[in-house]
Amino acid sequence: MSAPLAILLAAGLGRRMGGPKALLVIDGQPLVTAHAERLREAGCGAIVVVVRAAVATQVRDLLGDTPEALVCEADTPSMAASLVAALRCVTPRASRVIVVSPIDMLPVRLSTLKALLSAVTAPEVHVATPRYQSRGGHPIVVRESLLHAFRERYSGSLRDLLRGAEAHRCRLDLDDPEVASDLDTPADLAARRPGLMPQFASPAGR
Repeated sequence: MSAPLAILLAAGLGRRMGGPKALLVIDGQPLVTAHAERLREAGCGAIVVVVRAAVATQVRDLLGDTPEALVCEADTPSMAASLVAALRCVTPRASRVIVVSPIDMLPVRLSTLKALLSAVTAPEVHVATPRYQSRGGHPIVVRESLLHAFRERYSGSLRDLLRGAEAHRCRLDLDDPEVASDLDTPADLAARRPGLMPQFASPAGR
């Protein structure tokens, strides 16, 4: 089986946070690089980041210009539309497993990613999703074959897609609060990192 593909959904405007969350600096580094490092630790072979055109150059500079880091420019209205844009940026591979994560959360633990990836090795499991204290969250790990129709004939939401695959879904209860976190506002950020105010990575050379 080929290495998992990772998709980071980062095309939101970040209005409530005050800037693009891919560039939000936490613990000394932008969220996009923190997520990318954790996904590579988990064995992902390539990472597709969906961002708006306005920040695409900065994200490319941060990730490095390599085949393992593909920046997909898309001014999309929803997470589902961003996922479709990412899927259309890569060559389909039905046997592949995909890790899908929104950018607006701190990276989950390596053990969380490994547990989700392990779950989809079972033939009857097509998608694995995490829970923390009964709250569902991200990332999700899904067989690419499940996303084929979604890629070709996009309609509805990602939640609808998961609901349709309920018979082949594995929900994992994990001791990782980040799976249920959501960094939308400065208050959300302060809840995860007390006293921290939003700061964003500057373009290279500034």
